[in-house]
Amino acid sequence: MSEIRVLPRELQDRIAAGEVIERPASVVKELIENSLDAGATVIEVDVTYGGRRLIRVSDNGRGMDRDDALMCFHPHATSKISDEEDLFNIRTLGFRGEALSSIASVSRLKILTSPSGSSLGLSVEVQAGELKGVRESAQRGTTVEVRDLFFNTPARMKFLKSRRTETYHIVETVTVAALSYPEVAFSLTVDRTETLRLPAASGVRERILQIYGEEFLDGLIEIQGSRITALVSREGNYRSSRANQYIFINGRPVRDSSLRHAVYSAYDASLPKDRHPIFFLYLQLAPPEVDFNVHPSKREVRFSDREAVYRLAYDAVREALTGSGLQVPVCHPDTAGSARHPQPVTRGIQPATQTPQPSGDLPLLNETRADYGERLSYIHLGDVFTAYTHGSGITLLDRHAAHERVLYERLLKGRGLTAVHLLFPEQVRLTAKEHGVLLQHLDLLRQTGIEAEDFGHNTITVRAVPDFLKDADMAGVLSDIAHCLIESVTNTPVEERKERIAKRIACHSSVRGPAVLRYDEVVQLLDDLSTTEDPEHCPHGRPTRIHIGIEDLKRMFRRTG
Repeated sequence: MSEIRVLPRELQDRIAAGEVIERPASVVKELIENSLDAGATVIEVDVTYGGRRLIRVSDNGRGMDRDDALMCFHPHATSKISDEEDLFNIRTLGFRGEALSSIASVSRLKILTSPSGSSLGLSVEVQAGELKGVRESAQRGTTVEVRDLFFNTPARMKFLKSRRTETYHIVETVTVAALSYPEVAFSLTVDRTETLRLPAASGVRERILQIYGEEFLDGLIEIQGSRITALVSREGNYRSSRANQYIFINGRPVRDSSLRHAVYSAYDASLPKDRHPIFFLYLQLAPPEVDFNVHPSKREVRFSDREAVYRLAYDAVREALTGSGLQVPVCHPDTAGSARHPQPVTRGIQPATQTPQPSGDLPLLNETRADYGERLSYIHLGDVFTAYTHGSGITLLDRHAAHERVLYERLLKGRGLTAVHLLFPEQVRLTAKEHGVLLQHLDLLRQTGIEAEDFGHNTITVRAVPDFLKDADMAGVLSDIAHCLIESVTNTPVEERKERIAKRIACHSSVRGPAVLRYDEVVQLLDDLSTTEDPEHCPHGRPTRIHIGIEDLKRMFRRTG
């Protein structure tokens, strides 16, 4: 008996749906892309229960006539390509003809649509891929309703995350679409509550302003070219996570490690360790130069000339940074994404003095003498290291790691925290996703010394902070905390979430860069470090200090006596 067989049509559809429809947010993405391809200028998204019960996407684009409305949910039915050559000249977001077919096979789907210029349209109902009903309906544009997603594939249903997590993914999907097409108006309603309303914007800057607020926009540098528009972090406006990093090619959001590397290479030595820039890259490439037909999600791409695209992004970001006065290296990127022969270029900013000069009340360890008296002798080395001695050898201290350990344990235990009530409460504008997750964890924030409340319109009002955060970038702090919480799985214990938050806040607040500590500050840091449970490691596991004893020194200098 033959072992090879053709799978039933129903099983084929469900396998295809598994590739295209990973979660409710995937449905939202596919339906929005269809609306954009139809020329919509207004797109409204409505979801309930994380998209499991209902996803509704309405647009004012070109609708469909009766024949198209009955054909569109069939496998590989598309109006966007007709032959093999079209695959290498993609000018639309969708082209495979898989989206509606895949969605219809795992849901109860209804399409209400009418062709342009007509108010009388058609309502088509499909359940698990089978046509259930067709009737005339008054309609302008197109509305697609998806109900009970994965109702016939319970195995897929059990892999979905919590209602809240799936909602965050949907919010992010709509946000990314809005960033891709700033000229289109978007709205998102979650469980009958309006979460996003973004009017049509004049360009990328205005759309970023709508989503993130003026303070966020002020922290970015913009550069425009014939093939690229880039908005990237100004000096110091960095994050402890890779949140808010977006790449768009011909209006399509993509993931590409080489382009991300191009951005990081442009910053190079000016970017502190474990910090990440914000960036929005918009590239316009001729369709034959890029292949979107790599993966069903169309998020991964191939380039006909990878080196040229890498150089395009690298040069644009470097030009933006050098023009802003930020010291960056001039490098020559290669196709592997590496930077060779960096040569510093300075535009208007002189490097800060990093090593303090000796004075009467600042005993320093110098090259010729170590003072083993009662007072601590030390010297700052580079941006983050301090060498000190107290008679039993020499210790190299990472000031940032040490300070991070101290703050982390204070935040975690709630001891030694001094709350500072702000004379003028600070209003922090966040993305809808960040705002939503922080509102769910206000009590957890309060335990770390941050007193905040909802102001509405994706804004948090901060009324009190720990004393070491009083001069911090609260927008950056809250954004990083939000993404830390979003990355946590649903069943993560509260104490583990608190630990993650404490790590993020400590990293934001600890001593950085070329800061020069006074004698009393060095002593206080060492005293505070000695009271921690693990003075030898920062919260991330890196060493805070390395001790070199007298015997170690003798071995290094090959002395036997």
